[in-house]
Amino acid sequence: MSKRESVPKYLSQLDEMNAVDKIFNRTLKQRNKIIKKNSKVDRDRIRTLDLKISMCIKKRAKVTKGGYNDIPINMWEWKPHFSIDKKLLPKTT
Repeated sequence: MSKRESVPKYLSQLDEMNAVDKIFNRTLKQRNKIIKKNSKVDRDRIRTLDLKISMCIKKRAKVTKGGYNDIPINMWEWKPHFSIDKKLLPKTT
């Protein structure tokens, strides 16, 4: 889904939505880099980043006009690397 289609509920939330997208993408890149190196050694760090990503997805759905229906595809496709309690994960997983 392109950014044009995904609009905030209120115009004042546009900066917040863009900031959430930036944090999500940066954290996802960082997480993937750690997983490529050695996922077993940095298990706690990966889980921390997964929780941060999860919070970004939840926040993005809350700010977006269509909720979970209008979040970007890369947020829909995200899955945690290690198991995490379902209460802490967004509804997309």
